[in-house]
Amino acid sequence: MAIILTASTLNAQSSADAIVRTYIDKLKSHKNLEWRFTYQFSLDGKNFNEAQSGKAWLQGEAYRIEMAEQQNISDGKSIWTYFSEEDEVMVSNTTDGTDNTPLKLLASLDENYAATIAKMDSNGICTVELANPKGQYKRITLKINTKTTEIKSADIYMEDGSKMVVNIEEQKFDQPLDESFFTFDEKAHPNVEVIDMR
Repeated sequence: MAIILTASTLNAQSSADAIVRTYIDKLKSHKNLEWRFTYQFSLDGKNFNEAQSGKAWLQGEAYRIEMAEQQNISDGKSIWTYFSEEDEVMVSNTTDGTDNTPLKLLASLDENYAATIAKMDSNGICTVELANPKGQYKRITLKINTKTTEIKSADIYMEDGSKMVVNIEEQKFDQPLDESFFTFDEKAHPNVEVIDMR
């Protein structure tokens, strides 16, 4: 009986790894990724704020995430964190350890996280549990459409007990994005206060 249970567990983990790897391979096969999403955040993992909309782009080592009151932009070397209400931007190096976002994390899910299948419904939507006790994001629950290889949602459990829920509304690939798109344009914000931490 124990042998059968162990075999079933290994098969479930192997299938989960294959599903995650298939998505990552698809992601890497394109020049860039664009997401339109909604998100909610909770400090205690239970009481969530009102859902808000955002957009995200990933291109190689560069990324741009636009949310209600904050933008995170990186060209792969520097990170600009812009707070719109304060008209303030903080600049840091990617080597400072702050370059660990849920979006960029996707590329290393198959290397750093143990994956298991929690559920598979009749429409091909697979719920995959990813665990990494040593990571900043302890646990991630992904819902992946196995027919289209698209992530539908992600529940992200942080090291400090907080939680973010992200629902992907639209996904596009290979958009015409200039390199300047992944840098902060100070000219467009003439009154911005720049805090350079590099």
